Amino acid sequence: MATIKDIAEKANVSLSTVSLIINGKTSERKISRETEERVLKIMREMNYIPNISAKTMRSGATPEYILALFCSFDFRNTMMTRLLYGIQNMIDLNQDRIKVIIYPYQSGHLSKEHSHFSGAEFHAAIIANADAKDLNYLKNHQFVMPIILYNRLLENYPSVNVNDKEIGRIAALHLYEQGYRHPAIVTSTQTFPGASHRNRAFVEQLKKLDIDIPKNYIYIIGPSVRDGAQFAEQLLSDSGSSGELPDSFWCFSDSIALGLLNAFSARNIKIPEDIGVISVGSIESMFARYNHPSLTVIDIPIEKMGEGCYQFIKENRQASQPQAAGVFYETKLYVRDSTNRKRNQTSSSSNPVTV
Repeated sequence: MATIKDIAEKANVSLSTVSLIINGKTSERKISRETEERVLKIMREMNYIPNISAKTMRSGATPEYILALFCSFDFRNTMMTRLLYGIQNMIDLNQDRIKVIIYPYQSGHLSKEHSHFSGAEFHAAIIANADAKDLNYLKNHQFVMPIILYNRLLENYPSVNVNDKEIGRIAALHLYEQGYRHPAIVTSTQTFPGASHRNRAFVEQLKKLDIDIPKNYIYIIGPSVRDGAQFAEQLLSDSGSSGELPDSFWCFSDSIALGLLNAFSARNIKIPEDIGVISVGSIESMFARYNHPSLTVIDIPIEKMGEGCYQFIKENRQASQPQAAGVFYETKLYVRDSTNRKRNQTSSSSNPVTV
C-alpha cells in the first residue's frame, strides 16, 4: 500500500505538503492549485487510501469504509429520505461495515465544502442536488476518492439518472390520451437542468399532436405545497371574470401538484373532469396515493438509484480510475384520480402504466 512518503517522492514535494493537501489546508498554506492537482492525481494512480479511521475514531470498533452524502435539505428533504433508504437497504443486505455521513450544503455552493474532499474524512462520496455552479466546480477539480452523482450528468463522472426527456414525453402523451387539450406547465424558481429537459420534451411532444402551449400558460412559482396552493387560489381569482383556465397542469414536483389539488378541491373544481394534474413523483408515494383526490405521477425510482450509487461505490472502492458511465433507471406512470378521466381503463388507479 502506498504511503505519504511514496506520494511525496513521486510528486517531488515535501511530506508536509502532501499532508496539508490530504487535510484540505491548501488555501491557508498557499499551496498552488497545480501542485494540489498533481499530488491528487498521483494519489489516485497509486491507490493511496488515507488512514481515516486513525483520524476520526479513537476507540471501539471502526467501520471499514466511510461514505459521504452531500445533499441540500430544502424542498427535496423527502427525496433525500428515499435516497438514504436505498443506500441503507444495500448496506443491510450486504452486512457491510460502512458508515454514512451526511454533509448538508446549499445548492450552488458545493465549492465551499472543498476542504472535506481531501480524503481525510471519507473514502467515497455521493453528490445530490448539484446545480450548474456545483457541476462546474466538480468539472474543474480532481479528487482522490470515487465520486458518483445523483441524477446529474457530467463528463468523467459516474452517475445514476432518469431519462428526463422521456418523462416529459410520457406526461404529454398521458394528458392527451385523457382528452386534455389546453395544458399548462407549472415549474419552480428552484430548478435544475433536467427539469428544463422535461418541460422541453413535454412541449415538443404536444406540438407533434398539434397542441401549442402559449407563453402565459407557463408558470414559475416556489417549490412547496403552500406555493402550489397559493398559486392555484390566485389563478382561480384572476380567471374569475374571463373564466379561462388551462384544463390540465404538468407540475415540476408532487409537492406543487398536491398544493394545486387541495386548492382546486376547496373551490369545488371537479377533478379530473374540469382540470387534470400530473407531476413528477419524488416525495414519499403515500402522499400522492392517499391524497384526495389521489395524484397521477411519473415516479422517480429514488430508492433504486440510491442502491445503484452504493453498488458503484462498492465496486470501485479500490479503483484508481473508476468508470465514468451513467446508469439510467426506468420511470413509471401511476395513473390516479387527478387525471383519470377514463376510469374504465384496464389499469387500476394505483398500478403503474409504462408509456
